[in-house]
Amino acid sequence: MPKEDVVPRREPQQARGRAAVSAILSATSELLEEQGLDSLTTSAIAERAGVNIATLYRYYPNKFTIVRELAESLELERSDVSIAALQELSSDSDWRIPVREAIDAVASLRRARPGARAIRRALQSSPALWDLDHDVVVRTADAVAPFLRRVNPSLTPTDAHDVALVVVSTVTRLLDLVNDAPDQAPGVHTQTHLMIERYLAPYLDVARA
Repeated sequence: MPKEDVVPRREPQQARGRAAVSAILSATSELLEEQGLDSLTTSAIAERAGVNIATLYRYYPNKFTIVRELAESLELERSDVSIAALQELSSDSDWRIPVREAIDAVASLRRARPGARAIRRALQSSPALWDLDHDVVVRTADAVAPFLRRVNPSLTPTDAHDVALVVVSTVTRLLDLVNDAPDQAPGVHTQTHLMIERYLAPYLDVARA
């Protein structure tokens, strides 16, 4: 599906329209969690949201546009919580603590945000959404890279971005791995800390040597 086919048709201008969009998004989150992307239909979303199908199509041409909006909101929140934790990074403090806190914050968001796990599954399973999955990882890496250079100013912008991209991609995929295996999450979470810290050490410990 071309990328232009997953762009919402219009923005609601009145309170009633905004309420309808909010209901559509909430209904989609619930249905994604209950039945997955393949079984999701616009008619089921409209019924759950309590709106008629014409109202839904006024704002969204297909189910992918709705899922995309949910995913963009989730990924923006993910980026915000990780960046908030990384604000503590500096060249004269232990970088490991903020990095752990950033990983913990993203993992907590996955658990707490309604529909978050289902949204991540949808991003991975639909070719119509793959570009968004890639774009948000790159955007998050763009935001993380300057914090790495704050710890080690000798890192070039290109190197810092490449390192950030590896970190963001790895953490994202490991969290995806335990999406449907919550009993494995604590162990994988611990190993994620260790993996990321050992990967970053050659780049960030040099600043304190």
